[in-house]
Amino acid sequence: MRVLFVNVPFVKVDGTGQIHTGPNAGSRWPFTNPGYTGYGCFPFFMGYAVNYLRHHGVDAEMYDAVAARHWDLSLVRSEIARRRPDVVFFETSTPLFRAVVSVAQWTKENLCSRIVFVGPHVQAYSEDILAFPFVDHAIIGEYERPALDIIERLDAAKRLYDFEILEDLDTLGGDNFLPHRSLEHLWEYYDPSMDTPRVQLTVSTSRGCPFKCTYCQWPKVMNNGSYRFRRPDSVLDEIRTVVRDYDAYVSHLRTELAGEEVALYGFRNERTNQASALLARQSYTQAAVAFAEAQAIERALNTLTSGGIRSIFFDDDTWNLGKKRVTELCAGLKDIGLPWTMMGRIDTTGRELFDLMVDSGCVGMRFGIESFSQRLLDNTKKNLDARRSYETVKDLITRYKDMEFHFTTMRNLPGETQQDWEHDQQILNDLKSQGEKNHNRIHWQNSSCIPFPGTELWEEMVSLGKGATLKNFDMYDGGPLATDELAGLIGWLGEGYAPKWSKYSKLGAPTGLPDREGR
Repeated sequence: MRVLFVNVPFVKVDGTGQIHTGPNAGSRWPFTNPGYTGYGCFPFFMGYAVNYLRHHGVDAEMYDAVAARHWDLSLVRSEIARRRPDVVFFETSTPLFRAVVSVAQWTKENLCSRIVFVGPHVQAYSEDILAFPFVDHAIIGEYERPALDIIERLDAAKRLYDFEILEDLDTLGGDNFLPHRSLEHLWEYYDPSMDTPRVQLTVSTSRGCPFKCTYCQWPKVMNNGSYRFRRPDSVLDEIRTVVRDYDAYVSHLRTELAGEEVALYGFRNERTNQASALLARQSYTQAAVAFAEAQAIERALNTLTSGGIRSIFFDDDTWNLGKKRVTELCAGLKDIGLPWTMMGRIDTTGRELFDLMVDSGCVGMRFGIESFSQRLLDNTKKNLDARRSYETVKDLITRYKDMEFHFTTMRNLPGETQQDWEHDQQILNDLKSQGEKNHNRIHWQNSSCIPFPGTELWEEMVSLGKGATLKNFDMYDGGPLATDELAGLIGWLGEGYAPKWSKYSKLGAPTGLPDREGR
């Protein structure tokens, strides 16, 4: 039995004929930008599911159309057909739902495959998904265990699986449990928020987050509030394993392509020019084929130039949790010797650990600041002290030199006023000036607060009778010009908004935090 996990790319064409592309699986907020994007995030849920099934003897494969740069759904359908899968798992996010539905329906009608929907969109709309006659199963949350159950039971399997998650993230059959990675495509997985050299290895050291921010989707709809972390030795072994395997892959590729580099550069340029000409004529499928061929050559040549893994990006929801855990990770990372960056909380690490992180090779830190208004942080159950947040940021950017700091901030938070927004921007610009005195690079992204399906914000809006409007999934494109309408909907909650008690988050206190010893 052939099992295929598919990452359908985000592709759309606007009214002028301009193509827009972007990521799907692995992205917390899929977006499109004009043209063919170079952004690719690693689809961890999918990668882990593939290796979980393989360990249990299943012939499982991952087709990441985003990493392959297959920017046309006709090309995606052809690639699925070429593999002739018996069972297909489609991971879907909200803005890609219509595209995934179209590919899934085609797959059922033309290949008679068993169709399974997974991903963050499923939790809120599982009934609607299972109402499609071509969908056989849907999985809410992480999907390793349910995927295996479906393969083993087929027609006897449940139609809907609800948060059947793994507790042990470290071992699988006595071995280190690692996600499946296509070494050929490793170059394509790169987070550009901080400028580290490629090839960048993306690693996840945990699942979920103890905090209960009302706008945050994955910890609620994929992890059900459960936070689990991997042992430091498992993480460090993963890094060393991938570095070793990728070195071997680069060596093999260098032998295979020896003497052909000049010809390959010429063919790449030819196909790139053809793709541009075809796009100008709005021949989207032919353009996508030409671009994919050019990109495959570009990928191979870049792999040879890079020479191996050059940096690490830790793509956790919250990386810096647990003093003992972080200390052990830093000791191993210093030994590995690669520069690394992370995503984390600004208030869960003290000076001692920050010093240790920098000493072990951390060259960039990314924090979810959201706002410096205590009222707005409280309105989203961020459980963050605004004053402490500011003081810690200030300390970091003046204590260290030649570092990079990226802050995620939000506009249109519940209860926000124009004055709140202007005050935040003033603070950020002042911090940027202070940090630059130490030759630090300071930057931030201004995202709109969006009620993604399944989040507490979304649930509140549905309770206000806005569910029909929120089913316009095209509004959820995270591109810079696409979310104005959706962001404005937060205004339904009013400037005098106050957060509500809920069964999931109560009043927002974190759960499952590692203790002071890091467990």
